[in-house]
Amino acid sequence: MWTSADLAVAAAARPEAVAHLGLRTTSAVVAEALGLAATGGLLTASELLERLGGFAADGTGSAGLAAALGEAVTAPPVAAGLALLWSGRGDEAPLRAGAALYRWLAATGELAALHPVHHHAAGQGLYLAGEQDALRQLLPMLGKMPDDVRHYLEADLAHPGPGAQDQQAHRRWEALLSARFVEHGLSPLAVGPQGHSPHLFDHLRGTVAPGRVHGPLVTVVIPCFRPDEGLFTSVASIAGQTYADLEIVLVDDASGPEHRELIAAAADLDPRARVLTLEQNGGSYLARRAAVAASTGALVTTQDADDWSHPERMEQQVALLHEHPEAPASRSEAVRAKDDLTHQWFGYRALRANASSLMVRREVLETCGSFLPIRKSADSEYAERVQHLLAKVADTRTPLAVTRLRTGSLSRGDFSYQWSHPDRIAFRGTYRAWHRSLRASGATDVPPDATPEVPQAFGRGIPQAVTLPTEVDVCLLGDFSDPPASGGRHSRRRLLDRLSGRRVGLWHVERPRALTRARPEMHAGWFDLVVASPDLHLVTRTQHCRVGTVVVLDPSALLLSTAQTTTVHADRVEVVLDEAALAPSPSGLPLDLLGVSDACHDWWGLRPTWVTGPDTPAGESRLRDALPDLPVEPGLLAARHA
Repeated sequence: MWTSADLAVAAAARPEAVAHLGLRTTSAVVAEALGLAATGGLLTASELLERLGGFAADGTGSAGLAAALGEAVTAPPVAAGLALLWSGRGDEAPLRAGAALYRWLAATGELAALHPVHHHAAGQGLYLAGEQDALRQLLPMLGKMPDDVRHYLEADLAHPGPGAQDQQAHRRWEALLSARFVEHGLSPLAVGPQGHSPHLFDHLRGTVAPGRVHGPLVTVVIPCFRPDEGLFTSVASIAGQTYADLEIVLVDDASGPEHRELIAAAADLDPRARVLTLEQNGGSYLARRAAVAASTGALVTTQDADDWSHPERMEQQVALLHEHPEAPASRSEAVRAKDDLTHQWFGYRALRANASSLMVRREVLETCGSFLPIRKSADSEYAERVQHLLAKVADTRTPLAVTRLRTGSLSRGDFSYQWSHPDRIAFRGTYRAWHRSLRASGATDVPPDATPEVPQAFGRGIPQAVTLPTEVDVCLLGDFSDPPASGGRHSRRRLLDRLSGRRVGLWHVERPRALTRARPEMHAGWFDLVVASPDLHLVTRTQHCRVGTVVVLDPSALLLSTAQTTTVHADRVEVVLDEAALAPSPSGLPLDLLGVSDACHDWWGLRPTWVTGPDTPAGESRLRDALPDLPVEPGLLAARHA
């Protein structure tokens, strides 16, 4: 409650930023701060959630809702921040409470004037909470909602439901599904009658004749591992392309004998398709590498095993490369949809860039190499590598696919609104630094065995992958969003000099007082140092790593971070205290040192050793005077121990 009360002052002034902080950290402390700020200190978020729990998700109970909140909530804009946080958490009870709060804000006339993020959140939150009737009533007042978010909400509200017989309603729904394609001059979509598959997604159809356009041979790689019948949808959508000159390589990523019949049947859908069977599972990108090496097309692209490509996708992307001979590759957009062809994923737009649509020229593969031998994110990395080393990728800026959104997918589990898996963040920063180093070296070709250091899960079972270490001597934990050179002689870059000869980890954790709506990520300069230094490595809470000494440079960063678990083990924890750590926040409260100690115990099972900051021996006496009962000693980074 100490930290919640401290954050409540910030929540009153910047509720959206505090809500985003809560979603990034998943800390209940942040929600409680919003509850306190919304009710003038009367109620916590937990108490508000309990009050709202009795209201039905069908939008009824408006009078009771008004009575429950009317006297308690004194700051409606802060209550909107709490609604945003609850709606983005994904759990049923908070989602329903968030929807109830947005309904109340609409009834009081507050919703229309709120920040645009709330118009987006209210629309999707109400839909996902099952309050379609309430959403229909509120849509007219959500005027700040992005157009494509509104469009796909309207499409989902028009969804006829399973087994519907109303053909007029079905055609209206098909028109809404097709609208973003048709407005770009593409043929409309159709959804055929339900047949062998229970999923409407698998009944997507094109409405234009295939095989009418010719040109250079295009290799389409479709990797699969233990696929279901969605594979037929994927292959059929490639077989139905208006572009005729295709080589389809269907890669069986060691699925096992029980899947061979289905994969062979999928390949039989088109005489241009063949199956490449791998002996050992290595993930989608190792499968793509194998297929690319065995392919003959002048152009190479990919297709995920359960997605659907619009019939004109290949035609459009090849034409774009013809129009832009300087472009090394082309790329298109896609519409996300679930198995039932609804589109709502909280906080995300249905229309997005389609990483797997990248279509590269053969000579690009010879210069930039192939996909990295890892299990995740290699398509995004490869597209950025091509652009960084060669030239800008040509984008169609049109949707040319419908990609399947499933809860259990590798990518879906690594993202939620305002939250990303730390491995993804670490890898993105690392590969961008690697790209900068490649360009700075003046290399004209990327060596075939070149690879940056990747998180352990990315390289699981892949001998070629270079993964983060499982042991480091010292790990510096803190907020590294500032550049390494900042801070003069006390800069954190200089701390690394004191640790020369040791294996050092950098663990970036954001400070709660930073309060930015966007995630404050580690500065690119630190990633450059990691890529350039063989003894410097990234550490994240999800890495299995044994650390000799964790040095906590920003104690406040631990107060929210330990809401999420860690697999990092520490033999010793030092928490650096300086006068800045003792300075009161705008609330007047200093840092909760007992909370910091508890956080250390939660993560590592250790109580910390309190130490003085580097180069501040003169400050020791002031620290001791301020904290007379706390044993403060020189730490690993202190000048006398350097």
